[in-house]
Amino acid sequence: MLQQLIAFILASLLIIIVPGPDMALLLRNAARGGQRVARHTVAGIMTGNVILGTAAALGLTVLLMASTTLYHVVRVAGGLYLVWLGVQSIRSVWMQRHSAAAENDPSQGRQEVRKVTATHHGFREGLLSNLLNPKVAIFYLSLFPQFNLNPLSPLIQHVVLAGCFCLLAAAWYVIVLAILGRIEQLLCKPEFNQMLGLVTGSVLVGLGGWVLAKR
Repeated sequence: MLQQLIAFILASLLIIIVPGPDMALLLRNAARGGQRVARHTVAGIMTGNVILGTAAALGLTVLLMASTTLYHVVRVAGGLYLVWLGVQSIRSVWMQRHSAAAENDPSQGRQEVRKVTATHHGFREGLLSNLLNPKVAIFYLSLFPQFNLNPLSPLIQHVVLAGCFCLLAAAWYVIVLAILGRIEQLLCKPEFNQMLGLVTGSVLVGLGGWVLAKR
């Protein structure tokens, strides 16, 4: 059992560390709203992970696999949501560059972006980016059966694996938040802030397009 658990941890770490929509969203919100919004985004992402992990343990995600229509509805909604987040990020940078306030006082543009991001709730964005991504649910379904934690029952095995995955993801995001805290001053610089906003916005649009195009 221990060998299986170690193998699962290694596989999970690889999946968690490889950048994807969640990381792009986190960086985008850190650039737009600083540490406070970044923390809320991580809380939303982790809540989504817990919900999907619980659903997988209870067998509810099988419904997503069984219904092609439901899968495509969630896929299209998730893809459109990522595209919308990316467009909002790019639009925010454009507004900073063209607003009179940003031209007279660069820090003012940064402050206004923080307010806008706060009203959009980083928690909600992180949560929806997970729940509207059918690939996350399918990941739980496809990964969990590969590991056998005898003599535990199937339900307990799924609970243990989901718990391990969520703890590993939480630890990783704590590290990421600590790094973002270290470079807070850099994130506040208008030039870097706008560049990061454009990059993460473009990545989110690209990922959203990929999700929409993927069958």
